Amino acid sequence: MNLDKNQHRPIGIGGSDIAALLGLSPYKTPLELWAEKVGHPGLKASQGIHLRFGQYVEPFVAKEYERSTGQTTHTNNEPLFHPLYDFMYGHIDRFVTPVGQNIYSENEVINTDTLLECKTASVFNRDQWGEPGTEQVPTNYLLQCAWYMAITGCAKADIAVLLGNQDFRIYRITRDIELENMLIDQAKNFWQRYVITRVPPEAKSVSDVRILYPYDKSGEKAQSSQKLYQSYKKYHTLNEELSHISDELEVIKKEIMQAMGSAQELTYEGKVLATWKNTKPTKRLDTQSLKASFPDVYEQFMDEGVVSRRFCIKEAV
Repeated sequence: MNLDKNQHRPIGIGGSDIAALLGLSPYKTPLELWAEKVGHPGLKASQGIHLRFGQYVEPFVAKEYERSTGQTTHTNNEPLFHPLYDFMYGHIDRFVTPVGQNIYSENEVINTDTLLECKTASVFNRDQWGEPGTEQVPTNYLLQCAWYMAITGCAKADIAVLLGNQDFRIYRITRDIELENMLIDQAKNFWQRYVITRVPPEAKSVSDVRILYPYDKSGEKAQSSQKLYQSYKKYHTLNEELSHISDELEVIKKEIMQAMGSAQELTYEGKVLATWKNTKPTKRLDTQSLKASFPDVYEQFMDEGVVSRRFCIKEAV
């Protein structure tokens, strides 16, 4: 049976978590990872459509790998755990079947020293990938492979990636015991210090703070310290400076737009400085007319939104 890996995650730290745990993920902060692991109410559910797309394309990428290398691969849908640390798990995309052996059934464990991760990436992220055959891959994928090699004991991890749906490449990561030990130490610390105790790590952004405190308590007031009051005053000073810069930018923008008139592009010595083009007309639902004409239908499809907090800094005092 082909399971949805994202809906059957065991409790623990997975391969796609390790970069976030270290603060090196472009998609998730350490606090977001913590909120996910402890089930914090401030973390909103993600659609995860890019993850589902990756799973959908995975068989194709694996077949391209087989075609390019002449090797066969073996699927592995069940999570694998580290022999010593039960919080360490991994959902391995494929194992590379040793040359000369038959393809195995999905439930049979094979003896191999190479695992395979199948990826897709936007053509706009091409500069994050180096020469094929090297270890020059995005950091989060490098750490994911190191995590999986620590769990499985494999000596090599191949990454097969389809860039922009047209550029297929294969990269090879070799096992690094020193890196593995560092990852395990950091993961143990995170698991024991934050997840087990349910104490959050340091917030790194405004969105992190919003996760920590999704709801207000009616009537509750917080008292500002002298230091925080100074930060409040600095905020207004910087905001005023920003307003002046914004005003200057608007003047320059107006100057450029007036010079362009009805032109689509503004050029200088063959270089395009600005464009001003018509956008495609958009269509939107006229909810007021729908409500007036079909109130029953309108009420039937009304959906109450999620409660959120609106942050507002008052005028300088």
